Amino acid sequence: MPVTRLKLGKLKVVRRQLLQRYEHQPFVSCVAGLYGCQWRRYQRARAQPGECCCSKVECGSFGLLIITFFLSFVFLYFWSEAQNDYNDFDWFNFGFLGFWFPWSLVLLVVAAALFTYIALLLVLAICLLSEGQRLYLHWSHKAGIIVTLAFSVTATAVLSDLWSKEWRTLLLSLQVTAPFLHVAAVALMVILSWPLALHFFRMNKKVRQVAVLGLYLSGLFSLYLVPLGMYSPCIKEPGTLGPAPTLIGHRGAPMLAPENTVMSFEKAVEAGGQGLETDVTISYDGVPFLMHDST
Repeated sequence: MPVTRLKLGKLKVVRRQLLQRYEHQPFVSCVAGLYGCQWRRYQRARAQPGECCCSKVECGSFGLLIITFFLSFVFLYFWSEAQNDYNDFDWFNFGFLGFWFPWSLVLLVVAAALFTYIALLLVLAICLLSEGQRLYLHWSHKAGIIVTLAFSVTATAVLSDLWSKEWRTLLLSLQVTAPFLHVAAVALMVILSWPLALHFFRMNKKVRQVAVLGLYLSGLFSLYLVPLGMYSPCIKEPGTLGPAPTLIGHRGAPMLAPENTVMSFEKAVEAGGQGLETDVTISYDGVPFLMHDST
């Protein structure tokens, strides 16, 4: 009788393990299929304890994916904060191409789409690592990473050369967004802790364990030091804040009405503007009129 119960107990354990493995496979198949087009089980390979999660080529691809993620995020943030100068960007392209088109919005949509694509690939890679799978990135995704990296670097370099003043705008915007970006970065490190811990305990070489753990703890420690050098009204006591800045309507309120018009000036005053800024241009026959561009 005890032997029979023991056998039944073992069968239940084996059945439960098989069911868990069977129920788990669709998730792994979906993630591996999206990441490396390895939809069939025999195409995939688990990383054995002590083995590296990928080959040298795939390790380089994963590192390039991380670099592309950060660079594409920097450009997306840079261009989203430069929205006040979208009109200047469109006028610049109009003078160069000879026809009007909202290229600024096109650039924003493309940057957002590429960043979302890279972020999705990074999430898939982390899911595979947490499941103990060896990484294999499909060649089409590798081409997509290279295209995104080239686009982000080229666009950032060109816009920095044409509108270098936007970097000052970017630094000023961090006074508002830095606390939220910091919280998001800490949350990301917390989410990464679980797959990183699983990968850490699969390693059998102390050097790799120390390198991975040291890199993670260094990043986490740096994030906890960031608030010491952060200046933001969002995290200051109300009594310690200085006087509110004066609001000046730049060409009126160009986001609410055509710039340098009476309607634009009225909208700026209604929005709480305490001053107005405009541009006066002299026509060929000597008549002054309001116009920003010398056309």
